[in-house]
Amino acid sequence: MAAMWGYYLFIADDTGIYQLQDRTWRTSAAGICEQATLDRLQLVDTSQGFITEPTIDQMRQRADLVDRATDVLERMVDDITAIPVDNDRDREILAVFEENYRLVIDDRRRYAERLRSGDASPFNETVVAGGPVSNVVTDFTAGVKGNAVQACSPPYDLANTRQP
Repeated sequence: MAAMWGYYLFIADDTGIYQLQDRTWRTSAAGICEQATLDRLQLVDTSQGFITEPTIDQMRQRADLVDRATDVLERMVDDITAIPVDNDRDREILAVFEENYRLVIDDRRRYAERLRSGDASPFNETVVAGGPVSNVVTDFTAGVKGNAVQACSPPYDLANTRQP
């Protein structure tokens, strides 16, 4: 048991699977993502309060809001994946990140289309590695083992706020 803890504390690599080696990417991405968050927050409209039984017009309004917020996310992903990194490993990791974030975007677009058609069923995400795709993206963006760019995480709410 002592050997295991010794290995874990002193020898094991503490780099996360999605953590980029090129630390300059984080600085550039953070600014882009923080601006995208501000742009999404400008879309907030709580004037109608919580609507339990939405009309078709309200669902269409919600779909438009989701699309506008998704447009912001799509530009953000375009911009942060265009930031150059200095090694092949990081380029591969960024490609996986982009692929998964594009799934989040596609899921949001499908949800908006369902709303426009009058289908008020809940938002569903593509399942990747046994969980919602946003978990994979958040593993990349957040925390010590990620890239510490929480503002780049997919919004928890479909339109406005970041994940808790």
